[in-house]
Amino acid sequence: MADRGTSSVELVQRSLDAIHQREHELNAFVHIASESALLEEAAALDVERERSGVRGPLHGVPVSIKDIIHVKGMKTTASSAVLPDYMPEEDATVVSLLRKAGAIIVGKTHTHEFALGVTTAQSRNPWDITRDPGGSSGGSAISISTGMSLLGVGTDTRASIRVPAALCGIVGYKPTFGLVSTDGVMTLSWSMDHTGLQAKTAGDVALMMNAVQGLDAKDPGTLDRAADDYTDYLNRDVRGLRVGIAVNGLRDVDSEVLKAFDSSVAALRSLGVEIVETEIPSKEDFRLATSLGLIVSRSEAAAYHASFEGAGDLYTRPVFEQLDEASQVRAVDYLNAQRFRGQFQDRMLEHLSGFDALIMPTTRVAAPKVEESDRYLIILSENCIPWSFIGVPAMSVPSGLTSGGLPMGAQMVASPFADGTLLALASALETVLHQIQQPASGGST
Repeated sequence: MADRGTSSVELVQRSLDAIHQREHELNAFVHIASESALLEEAAALDVERERSGVRGPLHGVPVSIKDIIHVKGMKTTASSAVLPDYMPEEDATVVSLLRKAGAIIVGKTHTHEFALGVTTAQSRNPWDITRDPGGSSGGSAISISTGMSLLGVGTDTRASIRVPAALCGIVGYKPTFGLVSTDGVMTLSWSMDHTGLQAKTAGDVALMMNAVQGLDAKDPGTLDRAADDYTDYLNRDVRGLRVGIAVNGLRDVDSEVLKAFDSSVAALRSLGVEIVETEIPSKEDFRLATSLGLIVSRSEAAAYHASFEGAGDLYTRPVFEQLDEASQVRAVDYLNAQRFRGQFQDRMLEHLSGFDALIMPTTRVAAPKVEESDRYLIILSENCIPWSFIGVPAMSVPSGLTSGGLPMGAQMVASPFADGTLLALASALETVLHQIQQPASGGST
């Protein structure tokens, strides 16, 4: 657009064309904005560009928003029958900041009900419609993978940005806890919720991060830090950076996932990155951080959902059972989980100080069949939950395709506020690995 090679109207029309082509089989969206309103907004932004210049690099760019994040004028349903008609009175902070930057909100995307899972079973993976797209930010990942939107905003409490990113072949980024506001995001777990970003490239993530970062008086969890220009970290020389392979994150990994992961590691090594194996986190760390992270997040979710009195029959059975079981967790068990959390965080921060990043497969398998997806809760999430549990930055980047044409991801994690290092490594990987292309326009690929 800066070179006048395209316009916002053209970008929005391409997004609408992709929606017309594939939404009926993929079910990415809960709500799509009026086509005429979208094109009118795009035309106004094109005029603004000509008359007074751009607001920034997101000026006129189509964005999708996960349906637990409030968008004024669009219902927030959390993909649940519990909230069929809730209409927020104002935008979530992250949406307001994106609008200020000139982004166009295409619509609200499907999630696992109330974001309480790592699948989005009502939607379909664009690479193979018999498979799950991952969750809970599954609809957003679908929209980006297919070109229905160019950017997406979701949430990551346990694994919800990174799992669908890996399974749909895009970049998924969970910032350091407190860098991006969660105001206007329906609570799953107040101590673990992160607002996260999805895009086709690390560069696009950096552009979004520049727009949405910052202290927010509406969210006491946000941090008063000087704004960073995350695009400064792109295309840097990563020679000499030290990256640890978290070998216990390779347990029970599918052979094709491992092969793609090894290629990502080899790519980093070819760029001069020092690669070292590390046994930390231990197998027990992964197991406990996952199980206790589930206790903390589900218990906090149960406390939040107590306000929906009498809604039990409206939840899907898996979510009702999660909340019912969590409501019976003893206070002492919740507190012991929090005690482990503090100890694990201290140990990991000390360990991470010796590395620029750790790397492991994002998920240990590629996208499972839809009817089998509930069996894969731990396999899909165990490499991801520990990092949300302790609030450090994490990013999933495409690592290749299986022989059957399914995307896979490599996950990198770093010390708090080393988000720029992850962007540097991710953008460096993109210069070596062939970027995963958009899935075929219809059916399985």
